[in-house]
Amino acid sequence: MGRSERSGREHLEDLQESALNALAAIAACLEADDEPSGLLASVAEVVAERVGARRVAFWRVRRRGTFALEPEPFGFEPDSPIHGFQIELGPSREGALGHVVYGDGLELAGGTMRELDALWREAGLMGVSNSIAAPWLAGDRRLGAVIAYDSASGFTAHDVWLLRMAGVASGLVWQYRKAEEELGHASVRLEEAVTVRRHLLNNIAAGGEEARRRFASVLHDDSLQLLTAAELQLERIRGDFKSGHQAMQLDQLDNTLKKVEDSLRRLLTTVNPEPLPASTTFRVVVAERLESMRLQHGIEAHIDIRLPDELPASVHAILVKNVGEALANVEKHASATRVVLTAEMAEGGVRVQVKDDGRGFVVAESVRTPGHIGLVAMRERTQVAGGWCEIHGEPGAGATVEFWVPLKL
Repeated sequence: MGRSERSGREHLEDLQESALNALAAIAACLEADDEPSGLLASVAEVVAERVGARRVAFWRVRRRGTFALEPEPFGFEPDSPIHGFQIELGPSREGALGHVVYGDGLELAGGTMRELDALWREAGLMGVSNSIAAPWLAGDRRLGAVIAYDSASGFTAHDVWLLRMAGVASGLVWQYRKAEEELGHASVRLEEAVTVRRHLLNNIAAGGEEARRRFASVLHDDSLQLLTAAELQLERIRGDFKSGHQAMQLDQLDNTLKKVEDSLRRLLTTVNPEPLPASTTFRVVVAERLESMRLQHGIEAHIDIRLPDELPASVHAILVKNVGEALANVEKHASATRVVLTAEMAEGGVRVQVKDDGRGFVVAESVRTPGHIGLVAMRERTQVAGGWCEIHGEPGAGATVEFWVPLKL
């Protein structure tokens, strides 16, 4: 084996060893769990040791086309003027740093890149004996440049290659850390949004209950009492007409008033039902509601509930209200003979399906159809809770209401 061949192989082995050492050092910096700026400071120190530089710094391309120093460069004193440098890149990206980041790089001659040295003298950074630079990249994204200063014996092509590799590796690590940082911020914002949503849901629920309570109070204390008074007055008037056409009309009016009163009392029960005992489970509530529907409307039901007896109170309330709305819609509009209700745990929440064999309807027109406002309320109530609600139906093919609510609101 010739001398030149042996020296070439040794040179390649040196490059490989340096590459592995540099990558291992950068990986150690990644495991240190530093902030992005602290990570670059650690990498700069490692690079300085590997290329024999006294100082190493990362320069970042800013939005306005200028290069600015990243915090904590290695080897520079806190009062060094380099900390205040703003180097203009220019629209054509000319200049020493522009060629490093966006071009083919700078020529190494005599152990330094002379165009780079001239840049520091012109900017006012004195005492730089030599310097080399390589692009600082994150994939296709050009972040800036990594620059090494002041080698006692001058820099070599091997040092430039090592600096280039460090720029690529540290760019990927920097991008990873930035993504981690942004993910942390997003997580905090998401947690805040969840808290706000929870408060909003509670306020909506409380507001709805208060509105129902007030409506029921007005209905009971005003409308029903006035109707009762009207019935008493009608009874007295009927005493003056024992027979004749007027008596028949009064009998018809009395019958109409009684029907109105019955309707209002049913509405009062629907709007403000008796509070359920705290120990009542969703299974019991559904069973009682379906039995009432069977007795009053002759609609048979099949129940398949696979839920724990204990559910969060807020989730239990949403389930009961949505099932109530779905069954009320079946009673009023479906002309159904059978209802199938299933409920199960799914994907960290509760999924409920109510399916009937009634006349069905066109879902897209249900919002504009009188009496279907409950379907809109179901969707809004479920979405506010962070879940979803789907309604499927076709004329003559029955309808299906399905919704999912997360266990943690």
